[in-house]
Amino acid sequence: GNKSRRTRNCGIIYSLGIVFYEIFSRGERPAELERKQIQGGGPDGSLGVQTKTEELLENLDPHPFDQDEGTIDLEGVDIDDFQLFKFDDLHDEYNDVPLQDQNPRMKESTIDDYVMCAVSVEPLKTRGVPGPLCDLIANMLNLNVADGSLGEEDAYRGMSDVRDDLQLMLDKPMIYLYDQDMGRFSTTGLQFGGTLFGRKNELSTITDSYRRSAVGGSESVLISGKSGTGKSLLAVEVGKYFDQLQQGKPFSALASAFNQFCGFLLSNRDLDSMKQKLAHQLDCVLGSDAYYLTKLMPKLTAILGLSISCSYHDENCVDAQKRLQWLLCEFVQVISTSFGAPVTLFLDDLQWADPASIAAVKHLLLAVNVTSQDAHFFFLGCFRKEETDSGIKISCDDIVASVNVELDCMGEETVNTMVSETLCLSPRLTRALSSAIYHKTKGNPLFVTRLMISLCRDGVLRPSLRRRRWEWDKEKILCQKLPDDVAEFLSNTIEALPDNVKESLSTLSCFGASVSSSFVKTLERALGKTLLDGMDAAVAEGLLDKINDHYRFSHDRIQEAAYNLMNILDRCNYHFSYGMALAPLEDEEDNFIFTAVTQLNIAGPEAAMEMSDFEAAYSYFDNGITFLRKKHWEEHYSLSLELFDLAAGCSLTNGDFVSLKLLSGQVIARGRSYEDKLNVLYFVTCSLASSFKLPESIEKGLDVLSQLGVELELGGSGTSEGVEVCVEGTKDLLSTYTYDELLNTRRMTDSTMIMAMKFLSTLMIGLAQTSSATQVAQQIIQLSLTHGMSPVSPLGFVHLGSYLAQLGDIRGGYNYVKLACSLLDKLESRECASEVICISTQVVSYVEPLQATLEYYDKGCAAAMASGDIFQASFNMFLGHTSHFFAGMKLQTTREKGEEVIKFMNARNVLIFNIPVQHMQNMVLHLIGLDEEPKDVSAGEENISENMKTSYYFQKLYISFIFRMFDDTKAYAEKFLAWNVSNTWVNLWVSYSFYTFYIGLVSFWVARNSRDEEQWYERGNKSKLALRKWAETSQWTFENKWFLLEAEEAFCNGSFDDAKLYYEKAVTSAKTHKFVHEEALACELAAYFYLEIGEANKAVDYCLLAHEKYQEWGAIGKCTSLFKFFEGVMNKRVDSSPAIVNEVQSELAHLLSEDSLGSAEVRKRRVDDHS
Repeated sequence: GNKSRRTRNCGIIYSLGIVFYEIFSRGERPAELERKQIQGGGPDGSLGVQTKTEELLENLDPHPFDQDEGTIDLEGVDIDDFQLFKFDDLHDEYNDVPLQDQNPRMKESTIDDYVMCAVSVEPLKTRGVPGPLCDLIANMLNLNVADGSLGEEDAYRGMSDVRDDLQLMLDKPMIYLYDQDMGRFSTTGLQFGGTLFGRKNELSTITDSYRRSAVGGSESVLISGKSGTGKSLLAVEVGKYFDQLQQGKPFSALASAFNQFCGFLLSNRDLDSMKQKLAHQLDCVLGSDAYYLTKLMPKLTAILGLSISCSYHDENCVDAQKRLQWLLCEFVQVISTSFGAPVTLFLDDLQWADPASIAAVKHLLLAVNVTSQDAHFFFLGCFRKEETDSGIKISCDDIVASVNVELDCMGEETVNTMVSETLCLSPRLTRALSSAIYHKTKGNPLFVTRLMISLCRDGVLRPSLRRRRWEWDKEKILCQKLPDDVAEFLSNTIEALPDNVKESLSTLSCFGASVSSSFVKTLERALGKTLLDGMDAAVAEGLLDKINDHYRFSHDRIQEAAYNLMNILDRCNYHFSYGMALAPLEDEEDNFIFTAVTQLNIAGPEAAMEMSDFEAAYSYFDNGITFLRKKHWEEHYSLSLELFDLAAGCSLTNGDFVSLKLLSGQVIARGRSYEDKLNVLYFVTCSLASSFKLPESIEKGLDVLSQLGVELELGGSGTSEGVEVCVEGTKDLLSTYTYDELLNTRRMTDSTMIMAMKFLSTLMIGLAQTSSATQVAQQIIQLSLTHGMSPVSPLGFVHLGSYLAQLGDIRGGYNYVKLACSLLDKLESRECASEVICISTQVVSYVEPLQATLEYYDKGCAAAMASGDIFQASFNMFLGHTSHFFAGMKLQTTREKGEEVIKFMNARNVLIFNIPVQHMQNMVLHLIGLDEEPKDVSAGEENISENMKTSYYFQKLYISFIFRMFDDTKAYAEKFLAWNVSNTWVNLWVSYSFYTFYIGLVSFWVARNSRDEEQWYERGNKSKLALRKWAETSQWTFENKWFLLEAEEAFCNGSFDDAKLYYEKAVTSAKTHKFVHEEALACELAAYFYLEIGEANKAVDYCLLAHEKYQEWGAIGKCTSLFKFFEGVMNKRVDSSPAIVNEVQSELAHLLSEDSLGSAEVRKRRVDDHS
């Protein structure tokens, strides 16, 4: 029965143990067996052990392991070397019946012809056989075979356990085979390595995501889980995978990550060529803007060879956060394309991350994925799930692949594996201990680690020198009362420490996750305390790690527990006292003063501002203000003024106007001089303009300028006369200066005037639609001539050029906008670069070929992103998209560009330009032949805001005109004209030329077909004269448009010969100047003209040409409409014979149904026939 099977199983294990003994003793038999043979062997006088053992020995290599000087060579060894023992068969046949372990061990027993006895393995140990292997053999020989019970607790229960232990020794010899230094553990206590347990599937998911990012753009992985579940350790394990691919390890912060990367390049001479390539590409892409990156990455300076101290750089920017996002995106793309591998970024503890940091990562993922096919970016982040309401959102609307990896606590089997490998004992031996630990900790890895360290410290888990292994008291472990939460356990652990250790930990927690030993020594001297001894004791407790002369908390939960040792009401005083103690050390070490003022919440937020994290910066400043004591304005005036100034600036950037009002009120009331109040007054003025409280903003700005000695008497209501007077006055002011003299004017150094220039630039916003704006531009120029050029100076010159161009002096305006751009480069200013480029491009478009100006919008957008000005970036993108359409670029390309622009604006909530772009997209979609409409276009007219009506009416007008819907065209033209009469801007915009052109075409069409012919004819003639004047400065862009209006006017007047001439000129000019869409339009209008005067064959020729060019443009929807319209018109003709009508309709049906590949041949054949 079962007993006999158990007995036989014991015999097999025992016999195999004897075999192993003889193998590792080089063939010697156990002495106990020899004595037993003499005292009473088998009936034949031979050894009482079953003769099968001898048969096994004869067929087995007696030396499978090379024993040399106490070591075992495992190379090439596999468990299959022991397959002679038929482990699998034994497992199947015998292991299904468990052995009992209640009976005491018996010294010897007889089973059939077996004679069993206890065997000592000490001779094996003297031969240098590792202790764990000796223990394995001993546990095989220590069986009570009489009834199948275990002789000792550690004895084997079945063959599967033997096989598993042998396999572990082969797979992980350093853990399970070789002897451990238990003497060292007696001194150091229990030590944990960095092994990851039970996360194989999660690791595979992350590495698979990384592989995809290496070939397919950007990906993000978010690791979430409760505190202590091993999120950071999993990320470190991923880092080992990156090392295997010869990639850098994941980094822990944006600035330090990229700075570390630069340091790696500098220290590795083998990468000199790659370093030079990187420097060259960064210089080409970023130019002088690389300076701003060196502020984040000081080591980048050495790579680029920059001498940043001798260059002038504009420190102001509208939104530095967006500037740095853009610069980091460019940096990442350059790195990725240079090295041909994904740039990998790792950020831990995202639950504490501010929105700006999350936005920066999203921007990196989105920008790299959208703008470059060669660059690749991989983001790995970790966060505590219980610290967030709905998790951390990094995904970008399905544009970037995102993987979520959620970690839970370890299962009981995984905990056993962890305990087994930590104690270097077989899993079968640690199962009881790990079970107790699991039920105490619920499998939380951090809790498991800290509990085992605590058990070791209490002596419940201890190293045994006699047994050369770990041992424990299971009953005491089970009796221990522990909290359910790891945080409470850590707090209790720290509370139990000596006072000096607790003080050291709480002090360290005020300075972040880690500090250097040199800083701790300085802090000891400043505070008059002894801290290092306590920190070393904390290292011994496993609460701190000491790496490269730095003390670091071994887990963020430990830092939190240490920080919570301080009473919440006392923390501010501790920070303040630490800061004041370190402050006098400024001359000794710059880093110490930085740390000092960080404690006072100044340098920390200033660094946050450098990183463009204004929300976090404001939080710092707000806390810093709470640290100030009573009478701080009297006792610490400079510190108070700086804190309130910086906090007010952050409030403006964050749009927190309530806080701005409170903070600025304090400075205005307490400031000792007017100069001390200027910063907050500027912030208040900007906030009023941003809130569309333009009259108040203007009044405030004028008042401050008056106090600064800049008197500005504004007048005019936006009339062209007022603009002209001011512009002429400004030209007279500049008449005595040459171009070179203006370009080389000295820089402005007077801080009061620099501030005055900033107030003037703010006034430009509120006065944009009035003639008073020209007075502000004049004042900017006058101050620049008197006091030198400031970063705002180019703004005055570019607006002067725009005003001149609007008044009709295109060439004069062109010269001034070129001067403004040259000044921009000369000053290396980024404060107003995007606006200067945007305004100048409008004027340049009236001189240079329109197609050539498209790249300027990209440059303006880049400048805006470099300065963090999302408003100007969006404006440049909007105008660029508009010019892209009117320049006749392929419609599909224009559509894709529009989608990118809309996506960009949606991501940044820039709605003011989003809707006009959608209006333009609606025009594109109709031309392509798609029925879909952007959501903001489908809204009714009554839902369109006042400032969107220009683009709304024009897109309706354009679509109606192109698709020959007369009534709709006339109606929308009337609305467009009525609305724009009351919206007169003093600047010149390139869109005005397109509006003027199409209003002219519509006007002549309506004049030919309506009763109020004279009014519409005058409108058309006015448009024609404007286009003729613009053609004088840019024949390339405007000549074909002027010719087409001349043709339409001649058609309207009945001057058919002139009309024929100008239609042909319009077609030829459009073709010469690469305006394929306007070549198509000219052909179409010529076809209508010839059809009207009865020359049907000529009409068909031009219709075919129009069809071909519309197809080339990509306007398939228009091609279909053209055929249907022309067919309908022919059916209605009454002045043609039925035979002619049928012939023309038949030919049209045949020719217009040809596909685009045959259209050129069709056109050529048709022309040849007429020849």
